[in-house]
Amino acid sequence: MTDAFTAHIIHYVRHSMSDDAILALVKSQLGVKALSAPLAPVAKAKPGRKPGRKPGRKPGPKPAAKAAAPAGAAPVKRGPGCPKGSTNKPKPGRPKGKVGRPSGGLAETLNHVERIVKASHGVAASDVAKSAGIPQSRAATALKALKLAKRIYQGGDRRFARYAGDAKSAEQASLNARKNASGPQGRGKKK
Repeated sequence: MTDAFTAHIIHYVRHSMSDDAILALVKSQLGVKALSAPLAPVAKAKPGRKPGRKPGRKPGPKPAAKAAAPAGAAPVKRGPGCPKGSTNKPKPGRPKGKVGRPSGGLAETLNHVERIVKASHGVAASDVAKSAGIPQSRAATALKALKLAKRIYQGGDRRFARYAGDAKSAEQASLNARKNASGPQGRGKKK
């Protein structure tokens, strides 16, 4: 349950703040420097209308014209996809073309992970990552994609999750992992 103060805040945000004001509040909490609107409450909207802009209200003032470039200065050229104000010169050391794509390719990674899983009789995600020589996060993503495509199967969950080429092997590997797991050790074991 929430207390009266919390309930009042929730009611205020839901019913008295415009979308822009809520967005500005969230941005300020996330540390975003440029706020799109001030944090000012808006009058309560009539039923059946969205809160925010009032009908018949004219849009705000148009942005000021850009300052003229100094005489003799060359115009700024921008390439496709470049942000405003940047030139089309590539940064040193950065390759041209698509940046951030994995060197091996997603399809190759998926095929490699699938071969590792199908060669075993149930393997953990960490073991797949070690065998494939890829980060554990990438291995987990590949395992999830293969599982959704029904190319591999998962038995168990969390730390006992095991992956195999068929559902029966995956479940059996998960059960074996549970049996062989060492639990918390008590001080005085009773026999």
